[in-house]
Amino acid sequence: HLKDFDYKGSVFVYFITICTANKQLYFLNKKITKIIEDELEFRRISKEIWLFCYCIMPDHLHILLSLTEDYDKDLQNWVSAFKRYTTRVVNELFGIKPIWQKNFYDHIIRKEESLIKITEYIVNNPVSKGIVSEWEKYPCSRIADPLPL
Repeated sequence: HLKDFDYKGSVFVYFITICTANKQLYFLNKKITKIIEDELEFRRISKEIWLFCYCIMPDHLHILLSLTEDYDKDLQNWVSAFKRYTTRVVNELFGIKPIWQKNFYDHIIRKEESLIKITEYIVNNPVSKGIVSEWEKYPCSRIADPLPL
């Protein structure tokens, strides 16, 4: 994270990676990935985020998003709330805690960077790892909201 950077507002597009605790393969469990997907969709419908795309890999999650004008907190707060809720649900159902590593990685997309290339990188992650031959065949990748081009 950048020191003294204001991670608030919808001006920025963020590429976020959150890994599972100890790189455990928790997301091979389809019921757990459904919890993650449902929570992302809930936060999208609740107008907290513009969810451009995501990919849930066996041991990490990639998300390309912006915070909406309606969400008055910063990125750290959003990620913490997302992780806290999904951890609670997964722990209640499967007795797994924690599911996430303590921190997360974020990259603020700069104007010269291509949102299309980053989206392709995210959704093609299962292809590059040899899990599927085409990203559309991977059940845990999605392109949601239109890119702000």
